[in-house]
Amino acid sequence: MKKLNILFIAVISITSFSCNKETATTQKDVMKNLLVNKNWFLDYTLTEGMTSTTPVVLKSYVGQSTYFVTYLKDGTTKDSDGLTGTYTVEIIHNKSQIHSKLKTFNGNPLEIIYNIISVGDTKLVLSKVDSSSNPTQLFFTNK
Repeated sequence: MKKLNILFIAVISITSFSCNKETATTQKDVMKNLLVNKNWFLDYTLTEGMTSTTPVVLKSYVGQSTYFVTYLKDGTTKDSDGLTGTYTVEIIHNKSQIHSKLKTFNGNPLEIIYNIISVGDTKLVLSKVDSSSNPTQLFFTNK
């Protein structure tokens, strides 16, 4: 009877681990399918910061109609600034992320990691933390 209980617990454990893997793969595939082959135009950004001792959120419309990024089905990406490279959609510590490995005009490597806040057919919200540790949310639309 003890062997049967141990076997039963082992089967349940293995089943629950395999289900988690399948869910993550499906979630990544769905997000990637929503991202690919669209020009995502930056509408505005929100950056959290501090003035004296007061927290503020700064809204910026810089690049509103001119900056865009495209994620292609083959795993490559390009943007309107001329950056090109590869990307992957990952789930790290239960956060959906886009990992981009890019090259600048000069051929210098650049790696950017965005947290995916939400992605849909026409709207994309990403978040990243810059070198000053201020989180910035980027709001895109697919026009």
